[in-house]
Amino acid sequence: MVMVIEKFEEHRKRRLLQVFLLTEAVLLIEAIHRLYAAEILAQELSAALFLSVLLLSPVWFLAQRDALKLATQWLLVGLTLLVTILLWVFNGLSDEALLGYPCILVFAALMGLRRTFLALTALMVVNMLALGYSNDMQWLVHTPMQSSIHSALLLCLILLLLASSVWLMIGDLNKLVQALKAENARVHQSQQQIRQLINHDSLTRLPNRIVAREKCEQALQVCQNPGQLVALMFIDLDNFKQVNDRLGHHAGDQLLQAVASQLRSHLRGADLVCRISGDEFLVLAEGFHDEAEIRQLAEKLLAAVATPVDLGPQVLSSTCSIGIALYPRDGSDFDLLCQRADTAMYQAKGNGRNHCAFYTAGSAPADS
Repeated sequence: MVMVIEKFEEHRKRRLLQVFLLTEAVLLIEAIHRLYAAEILAQELSAALFLSVLLLSPVWFLAQRDALKLATQWLLVGLTLLVTILLWVFNGLSDEALLGYPCILVFAALMGLRRTFLALTALMVVNMLALGYSNDMQWLVHTPMQSSIHSALLLCLILLLLASSVWLMIGDLNKLVQALKAENARVHQSQQQIRQLINHDSLTRLPNRIVAREKCEQALQVCQNPGQLVALMFIDLDNFKQVNDRLGHHAGDQLLQAVASQLRSHLRGADLVCRISGDEFLVLAEGFHDEAEIRQLAEKLLAAVATPVDLGPQVLSSTCSIGIALYPRDGSDFDLLCQRADTAMYQAKGNGRNHCAFYTAGSAPADS
């Protein structure tokens, strides 16, 4: 976000200098044009325009020193005073210079100077009211301006200056919007990555206990049919510690990754498998009507885990024990179901490992 703002400030500086150069060019063109025009006070107007070019020159040096706000205010105030003087000296509210007021306000708004915009607006309103009142009271009488090629040229120059300024600023705003969209996409991607790290195991890429709890609670809320069962399976690898001790932790990690892949590939699309700790996995499966269907899935997972794993220099076989708790029979919340599935898993280990067991009331955990 900081880089986007800095980039926008750099664009704004460039645009300020471009508008300044355009303004200087318009003033010089009109000064030269008026120098050769056969009109009343044409020479005086030309001199005033040349003087304005010199008085506005500090804008360039202020912008180069990154004093953008001061440079912009200098340009806006200078132009406002120039237009105001021209209105009083020449044709008042009918003078073509009056078109410079909206140009100045548009540029002030595009540069984001709200206080300067309000101050200049107030000054312009007061000046126009004063001009009108002075003419009504006959203190100062301005002759209505007659249309001519000279006035047409000045109006065209002012319109071109306004159009160029707006065109440049709109381009910058579009670039800023695109940059903000890109920054928002990067932030969203970062949030997704953080969420992935929080909710998933880094080794196996499986969801963790946080996701298991959320999905289980959702499944229990959805399962309103009294004839349906939700199964929570607690899976623990048998003798996994021996793999780490004999072959090292790298081999153990490879085995865990292979087991995670086997479990994922042998579950149904709606089932969920999570890694909740070292060699322990949790499977959430729903939509069953009897224990036989659940046992069939558990035995399928037992066979999947027992599939030999190629670890490069050797092939390793592993087994697991699965404890199963059912909703609504064994509990009505995640913590209780998880506890009872854990208890059933120890019962499966007590039955010789590489087995599955359903939770039964009164059963107690056994040592692994």
